Amino acid sequence: MSQDDLELIIGEALLADEFGAKDQSDGERRAAARRWFLAQLSSLRALVCQHPAIVEHLGPEAKDRNAVLSVLIDILGSRYGQTVPVAALSAQLLHYGIDRLCPCPGPDPR
Repeated sequence: MSQDDLELIIGEALLADEFGAKDQSDGERRAAARRWFLAQLSSLRALVCQHPAIVEHLGPEAKDRNAVLSVLIDILGSRYGQTVPVAALSAQLLHYGIDRLCPCPGPDPR
């Protein structure tokens, strides 16, 4: 799915319980999803980056995206499953970049 499609799915979930005179536009849904995602980055980083199954996928080597997606769904399910569709959030993290979320530390200076 494209980033726009994922943001629509997440935005729809985030805005589903809001009361209003009219439905939100696709642009409003995507904007809500972007704001929420950016606000969650530090929590996502803390939850994801230390997980052993994610750590082994960090770095320049080729990664099995399906394996990473599966691990992300497992990791994020209990924390975010009641808020947003976890598969969409996991796919959005893949679009964002696991290496960007969890930058590899440099070599040990010792």
